[in-house]
Amino acid sequence: MKPIIPDKEAKIIDSYNKKKLGQLKKRRNLRKTKIFVSRARFFARILCIGLLIWFLVFIVNAPQWYLNKDIFTSFPSDYLEIEGNKIVSSVQIFARLKNIKMPDKPVYLINTKSIENKILELTAVKKVFIRRYWFPARLKIIIDERTPVLSITPTPKVSPIAVFTNDDGVVKILGRDYLPLPPSKETYKIVTYDQFPLWKPNQVQYITQFANYVETATSEKLEYIDIRNPDDVFIQLRDIRLKIGRINGSTTFANVDKIRSVLPEALKIKEDIEYIDLRWDNVSIKLKNKTIGQPESKEKITF
Repeated sequence: MKPIIPDKEAKIIDSYNKKKLGQLKKRRNLRKTKIFVSRARFFARILCIGLLIWFLVFIVNAPQWYLNKDIFTSFPSDYLEIEGNKIVSSVQIFARLKNIKMPDKPVYLINTKSIENKILELTAVKKVFIRRYWFPARLKIIIDERTPVLSITPTPKVSPIAVFTNDDGVVKILGRDYLPLPPSKETYKIVTYDQFPLWKPNQVQYITQFANYVETATSEKLEYIDIRNPDDVFIQLRDIRLKIGRINGSTTFANVDKIRSVLPEALKIKEDIEYIDLRWDNVSIKLKNKTIGQPESKEKITF
């Protein structure tokens, strides 16, 4: 084995030391890089959390969460929508809401109970629902109105002066403030001088059922029921007038049933008929110039 020359030995040691030093530098640089990346990630997280908190604070305090202070002073409005009001006008609704002061809170924290209670003061309103929309803040009022069944008028040629509603036995009277009704709200017209505000719910229900029964039995459109004289009640159909005397429970329904047998023939001469009398066991027809049937004339034909 050849001995190692001192200069060569020194070169080998020096090369080894340089190699070792290079490895240490690489490790140190790698460690510095890891520390830098770790610190950068930490500060990035802090920055993201800060930005997120700022964004949430900005969103929570954004003006789009708040309702306009003048929401109930003008209509239509971008902040308010009203749906389902056919009888009640928007003017009537706003008249009830104009004094309500909206709290300085986001829409999702507002209690709408006071708004609902104010609208429920309107007689024609049965239920009311209020939906809150968050961004941008706005309200939607959904009205569920009562069901009109009878219109009251003093004479056939005069527009109704009041309307009865009936919802599951709950009867209300709508005054002139809610008239005229929209065409979609059909009712039976009752002609009367009676003190109708004193009518009990069962009277309203009975007259409504009777009017519906008349249309079913005759297949004719009911124009009105004239009860100005309670002992001499008339029913005006589209083509024929009926005389039924006093309204008397189930007997009146039975009297109306009699029209089924004579109505087809009566309609053939409807221009000559003044009315069909259903008061007696036998149906009689009074013509415009004479009577056929019951003893209002000496000439009688029994049906």
